[in-house]
Amino acid sequence: MSRIGWERIEELELREEEDIGLRNRILFLRILILAALVFLVYRVWWIQQTRGPELSALATDNQFATLQIDAPRGVIFDRHGKPLATNKPSFDVTITPAFLPDTAEERQAVFERLSILTGVPVTNTVQQQALVAAANPELVSTYSRLAEIYGASLGETLDQAGVVPKLPDSIAGIVAERSFAQYVPAVITTGLPITQAYSIEQESIFLPGVRVLPRPLRDYPSGELTSHVIGYMGPIPNENWISQLGYERDDRVGWAGMESSMELELAGKKGERTIEQDWTGREVRQVGDAKEPVAGLNIHTTLDLELQGKAYDILGQFMEANRTTPRTDPITGVQTLPEIEQAVVVALNPQTGEVLAMVNFPTFDNNRFQTEVPVDYYLGLARNDYTPLVNHAISGTYPPGSTFKLVPASAALQEGIISPERLLTAPGQIEIPNRFAPNDPGRAQTFVCWKRDGHGLMDMRQGIANSCDIYFYKISGGFDQDGEYVEGLGVDRISQYANQFGFGRVQGIELPLEAEGNVPTKAWKRRTQGEPWSTGDDYNLGIGQGYLTSTPLQVAQMAAVVANGGFLYRPAIIHHMTDEDGNIVFVDERSEVVARAHQGVNGEAIITDGEGIPLENPTFSVEFDAEGNYVYQPEVVDAADVDRQYLEIVAEGMELVNQRIDEERFYTGATYTDWLDKFGISTAGKTGTSEYCDNIAIERGWCRFEKTAVQPTHAWYVGYAPYENPEIVVAVFVFNGGEGSAWAAPVACNVMASYFGVGQYAPGLTEVEWQQALLPDNRACDSSVYNPVVQPETFAPEPEEVPLDSQAIPATPEEGVVEDAAAVTPEPTPES
Repeated sequence: MSRIGWERIEELELREEEDIGLRNRILFLRILILAALVFLVYRVWWIQQTRGPELSALATDNQFATLQIDAPRGVIFDRHGKPLATNKPSFDVTITPAFLPDTAEERQAVFERLSILTGVPVTNTVQQQALVAAANPELVSTYSRLAEIYGASLGETLDQAGVVPKLPDSIAGIVAERSFAQYVPAVITTGLPITQAYSIEQESIFLPGVRVLPRPLRDYPSGELTSHVIGYMGPIPNENWISQLGYERDDRVGWAGMESSMELELAGKKGERTIEQDWTGREVRQVGDAKEPVAGLNIHTTLDLELQGKAYDILGQFMEANRTTPRTDPITGVQTLPEIEQAVVVALNPQTGEVLAMVNFPTFDNNRFQTEVPVDYYLGLARNDYTPLVNHAISGTYPPGSTFKLVPASAALQEGIISPERLLTAPGQIEIPNRFAPNDPGRAQTFVCWKRDGHGLMDMRQGIANSCDIYFYKISGGFDQDGEYVEGLGVDRISQYANQFGFGRVQGIELPLEAEGNVPTKAWKRRTQGEPWSTGDDYNLGIGQGYLTSTPLQVAQMAAVVANGGFLYRPAIIHHMTDEDGNIVFVDERSEVVARAHQGVNGEAIITDGEGIPLENPTFSVEFDAEGNYVYQPEVVDAADVDRQYLEIVAEGMELVNQRIDEERFYTGATYTDWLDKFGISTAGKTGTSEYCDNIAIERGWCRFEKTAVQPTHAWYVGYAPYENPEIVVAVFVFNGGEGSAWAAPVACNVMASYFGVGQYAPGLTEVEWQQALLPDNRACDSSVYNPVVQPETFAPEPEEVPLDSQAIPATPEEGVVEDAAAVTPEPTPES
């Protein structure tokens, strides 16, 4: 039954009121939605207008990436082209945290598979905790509190304290540590060979975030032989390398040696390329053309690797012989074995300053630093008292002892202090009265000669040949007793000439941390010691003792000044540099290429600027020899203000040093060694035995303080050959080595023999001939102390013996044998 018309008026009015309220709410909702849409549209428009370029750039960054292309690092060669530092192919496995899966299960699966492929553990938390639990709980508690107080890592604190060893990094630990840089690849492992890297790269499509990146390793074929000169590489030391020099965080740079001092030249300039990448960070395509990298410069050193190796063997064998030879204490009579751990050989060309060999002991293996700095190995080297990481040839400073006498000898002749032929009395000791109490014998100073019974009358040549301390006391500090008067040079003039001979100055070799040594002055002693200078200081300075210190390189340079007639050349370890096209390259002080040179078709030198544009009027000259090799251009940094005639007098004294008149009469250099005269090579040199009392000697109780005691001594020798036209200077230093004529001079003689290729060092010997050359009558540098045995790398083949039948019955030409039997029959040799 229909209800139309039956509703009451009140019900209709109520329904109409309800419809109006609903319509109002719907209208309000529509207005609200419309306002929201308008706001959103406005917001989109505002963002597009105000942040459009920024957001577009962000989107592009997500899609595109600019990658740097590493430049090939320059190769280092010896003077004959043998490699000293090369690049070896290798690969790194990395994880980019931002591209890892979101879920923990998937991320764990990636880590586990990568662990199987690389051998790096997923995590070592459980194992590390087990080690902590097994350690001494009291020590763990103590160091835990210390780590908390100082805000240090607990694991590293326990490891450094030796309480709990820290296990190698795990994949999860590396990723967590690098989580602050989500888009920077974290290196999981390094140094993978190409086969293993290829396998991981094939599977990386199923391992989001995992990439295999090429990372060449630095390889040092000569290893310990040249580690102090070549150096090694390590991670970037600080943020300045990134912000100022443009390096990346995971780059490796030179830390020592030539790798450090020539870092900018060797590193080259990186290239760039833009790529499009997918959401996992994997490259999709390259966008545009790449900016190719500029390869680092190749460095051709002045080193002779063969001479370096032989000098290394010779010095090492003499050190071993020295440390096994007992020494007798002159006071107590007790015999002990010396501690011989540090020594140096420096060989250079006196006519140019080129370093031919630079050997250091103790040494280290720079190949250990290829992929990382091994903490235990590095700390072991760093804590060694003899500092194996230091290049002692240029950074170690020691009293030069009697080798320094060449300086006051030259200065005294030039200043007219003494004439070459004037004879001075040389007793075993002299006493110098105190200037403030000349009549008090208790305050007089006694100065002794190494030869306590004296040398008698000495002139300049004999004074050098006998290394007469009394002679050099007198010409250095003066003397006025018993009717004999010598003015004396004094400290000011000795210091002036010492500087001209290369002492007390950085000479500019292309290696880091060259020390200048110390040439004392009156002002220096007053400032550092709080005492005035005395005549005794002049005496000590004149024989290379007292406050004077020098490097082995400076001692070699001093002898070179005498050998070449008065010129101090800048010592050089770099012969020249070349680019990837073989051009000779010249750089400025900022390591920027300013010129290139190559040989033209007619043998002329063609010089261009850094961009290859020919230079019409270059400010420097370039020469090539007949074989097209670049001719080294030496640089003179100073000239000794000594007349050549006086340098020749000093050289004549040095020539006498190595002379043996007969079995009973000989000079200091020939005390234990027969030099190279029987091979037609004349030599000149100067021995030295310098007293010292440094931190090592004090800690070991070697320093003696009795009135008649002698302090421990370093062994020195410096010399050159041939005497008439010097080609090589050799300086030898042995820390705590004892007598220089016994333990340094024969080393230098053997190095010279190796350079000239005489005696047992002659090239092309058969094994039988080499054994014959080692006999005392045949060998070079026969020594009554020790004779090293340095075996050649290869022997020449022994001559074949001709059968007796073939000698008795000559073959006919028809049988295919040469008619002249004598032409194929070796003549008997003296050795056979």
